[in-house]
Amino acid sequence: MNRYRMALVRSVDPQWLLDKLTEDHRLDFAEYRLMQDIADAKLDQLIRRFEGQHEFEQLRQASIRMAHLLQTSCLALRRLADNEGDCSLGRQALEWQLGYMQACLHRSLASLERCSMT
Repeated sequence: MNRYRMALVRSVDPQWLLDKLTEDHRLDFAEYRLMQDIADAKLDQLIRRFEGQHEFEQLRQASIRMAHLLQTSCLALRRLADNEGDCSLGRQALEWQLGYMQACLHRSLASLERCSMT
């Protein structure tokens, strides 16, 4: 992402996007791309702040891979599921995978609360 685009992305208050997701609303393509750009810009800031820590770049690559796998899994499910039960099972499986990731995030972020207390 070039510096100009990154500066534009940083100037946006992204909370409304997160709120929209929390309320289980679907993002349109422009909102989806904005979410992707903001996530990338925030991670870029973190990577520059803590140069040499490869975990953050690994997280970026894993996130890109996870997003791709979610999309291709949904495409495969759409192609393979031939009844409502299969569609429901696929939806539940993917939602539980994301729920598991959110639970991991929340547990991990709880350990950062001590940072704000010091």
